[in-house]
Amino acid sequence: MILNQKHADLLNEQVAAGLRGDFQRGWQIAEELKSVAPLCRKAAFNRGWYEMNRGDLLAGLRCLDNGRWEKVFGDQPLPTTKPIYRNEDLRGKNLLLCGEGGLGDEILNIRFAQNFAEKGAQVTVTCDPSLMSVFARVPGVASVVAHRAAPDVFHDYWVPAMSAGSVLNTTYESLRGSTYLSVDREYDRKWQQIVSTKFRSEDLKLGLRFYGNSNFEQDSLRRFSPESLIQTLNGRPWVNLQKEETDLPMQSWEDTLGLLNQLDLVITSCTSVAHASAALGKETWVLVPIMPYYPWAQPGSTSGWYNSVRIFRQKTIGSWQAVFAEVHEALNERNPYYDR
Repeated sequence: MILNQKHADLLNEQVAAGLRGDFQRGWQIAEELKSVAPLCRKAAFNRGWYEMNRGDLLAGLRCLDNGRWEKVFGDQPLPTTKPIYRNEDLRGKNLLLCGEGGLGDEILNIRFAQNFAEKGAQVTVTCDPSLMSVFARVPGVASVVAHRAAPDVFHDYWVPAMSAGSVLNTTYESLRGSTYLSVDREYDRKWQQIVSTKFRSEDLKLGLRFYGNSNFEQDSLRRFSPESLIQTLNGRPWVNLQKEETDLPMQSWEDTLGLLNQLDLVITSCTSVAHASAALGKETWVLVPIMPYYPWAQPGSTSGWYNSVRIFRQKTIGSWQAVFAEVHEALNERNPYYDR
């Protein structure tokens, strides 16, 4: 649908409202656009975040699916003649769950393999090659292939992973926030030895991650000063979870999970490491911009997606000082005594 100038102006105003935290105005515009431009997929996609913010996960997920047509959500369709699963009987059927988006998106949505397996499907997952061994251990996953092999995998149905929640009619009430990633024993032993040299037995074992993929469309909104976060630690020891910057031997996702599993607390911006840590069930504090990515859209300090997450929310676009002050206070409550 080609928008007229009035509708385009409303969309721009809605984006501006969201970025300044005026979600009431953003929702008003979503309602107006639904009335005057009901076929506009971009408007429907924008509405998705607000539906989630107002507590309706399923409506939000269905709206987000419209973003595929605007090339702002998910990946290109799988070249297959087989249908996307739409609540058919899966007993004895082969289902291909196609990972898509960034690595964080793939980690977020691999959880749904278990839901399809519980319906009787033999679930094959496609993913980034770096995640194959990790995803092979996820409950419900029968086999894993790299993305490039997806068209050649036999299947009766397929599901684009970022739409899996929608296909499964997932609500905040039915969403599972429990652990679904696990650590390879060899890597667990490796990192237990390494981390033991970084902390004393009485230390709170902290890991920090400051930023993610710079190619992410809204990366600038989630970035903050690493030095400002480090200052909140008040001298506590910590390990750097930036794979490209740390002096630790982090070669793979297996290494990352092995390291995360040794930590007591992970503090991070909205990154793939945040999803990995939370999916492991580790205590994870996520610092998010004023209008965060959709898993963090529901108000409050918790997330239905992960039981182990605590969210620290930016109050003013471009300013993180209030967030760091909250982290500092929470850290003192979590670990009140410290004397290096």
